[in-house]
Amino acid sequence: MNALEKYEIEDLKESKVLEENQTWKIDSLEGADWAFRKISTLKQANKEINQLANKERERIADWENKETQSNQDSIDFFGHKLADYLYQLRKIDKKAKVKTPHGTVSTRKQSDVWEYKNDAVEKLKEMGLTEFIEVKESIKKADLKKSVTVLEDGSVVSPDGEIIESIKVIPRDDKVVIKEAE
Repeated sequence: MNALEKYEIEDLKESKVLEENQTWKIDSLEGADWAFRKISTLKQANKEINQLANKERERIADWENKETQSNQDSIDFFGHKLADYLYQLRKIDKKAKVKTPHGTVSTRKQSDVWEYKNDAVEKLKEMGLTEFIEVKESIKKADLKKSVTVLEDGSVVSPDGEIIESIKVIPRDDKVVIKEAE
């Protein structure tokens, strides 16, 4: 943060504008410009805070990864040794399990993985297996908005003059947009 931005923040604190019981308002172009300067400075301060916080998060994440990686390597090592022991027991008894007060080692059947290539839909069409192809429908909203009429109560009328019961337009108030110069 540069000296001018620090001055803007100090000026804001000294002005006591943000105190709850203050009945301050903007009543001139100069006041509006003053407010824009404060907005810009506060946004810059937030940006710097976020950058610092992100650097710290990165540093902490790196530390966490380094600290936990050796533990995870050891966990994986013991897991492989337990699996080897289970498979050794399975040579004698196909349904063997390792069960101790601190844990169990067994196997569980998994579903096969199905791999679909990019041209699978086209191949199914060529083979006449269209019952296995899903078609997704959606409304072309931009085209619909251009061709219908909206009544004052929000009802939508088709080009044929029929009210479309399943569509309604809900009006919204204008939104105030504050955009400070950069």
